[in-house]
Amino acid sequence: MPDLSSIPVPQYAPNQPYHWEYDNLPLKALADRDEVINGEVDNQTKILVDAAGTQGTLANRLNQSIDEDGNLKSSSIDESLHNIAEHEDGTKNLTLDEIDYYNDTLGYTVSNPVSFVRMIEEERSKLALISDEATNLKIQVNIPSQIVLFENETIELVDSDSIAWEVSAPNMVSAVLKVSTDFAHRHYYDLEPVTSDNENYTVNSLATPFIEGSLRVFINGIRISEEFSVYHPSNPISTWSLNKFTPDHANGAFVLDTALSVDDIIRIDFDVSLT
Repeated sequence: MPDLSSIPVPQYAPNQPYHWEYDNLPLKALADRDEVINGEVDNQTKILVDAAGTQGTLANRLNQSIDEDGNLKSSSIDESLHNIAEHEDGTKNLTLDEIDYYNDTLGYTVSNPVSFVRMIEEERSKLALISDEATNLKIQVNIPSQIVLFENETIELVDSDSIAWEVSAPNMVSAVLKVSTDFAHRHYYDLEPVTSDNENYTVNSLATPFIEGSLRVFINGIRISEEFSVYHPSNPISTWSLNKFTPDHANGAFVLDTALSVDDIIRIDFDVSLT
């Protein structure tokens, strides 16, 4: 409401003569007040019309987002992108109290501007599966002179004289021998081979394949050769005979040039590959 006191309505005074100028003073003041009121009403009307926007009236516009008791309508808030699914990643400058809360209460280290991101339910569920201190890996290495403890630090894998490390995508690490594994084998000594005719033999009942060139055959204590015929005694010693053998490493067998008697003692050595 405009201040009408600035235009007082004059009243007749007892000493005023009857004259048109004096008679019209009240009417002129009332007319001036009407102009002030009209101007202010026009101004307020424009404000109300502008506030109504495209809804016709201010009441219609307020009803779009405010209940009758003055509370915000949740449906209108969601429509204005308040629903978390409608938000976007962004940054914000926090107060010192807010930063202290994140640092001390939640255990995070943040500084302004702080980035905030949306998260889908699957991401939250996956994070919930991670135990507290799940990244605190400890490795203890026992060596003859001491115990070395690695705790929350980088461990570097370096090559040695015999081992090299290879990395394959995406996250596979392999240890590779720098030397051949052909040397890896097991020795068998002083075994009695298996035979049915004292001439054809297998190194054992399973006919285990052996390393080529590793078979050694002994008859009555004398080692014979696969290349040359070698004399060996009978058991008991009464005669001497020539003999040699032909190995079959792939089938775990060998054959004598001359069959033995049931009294002769035959023993063998051989090596089996472990690779």
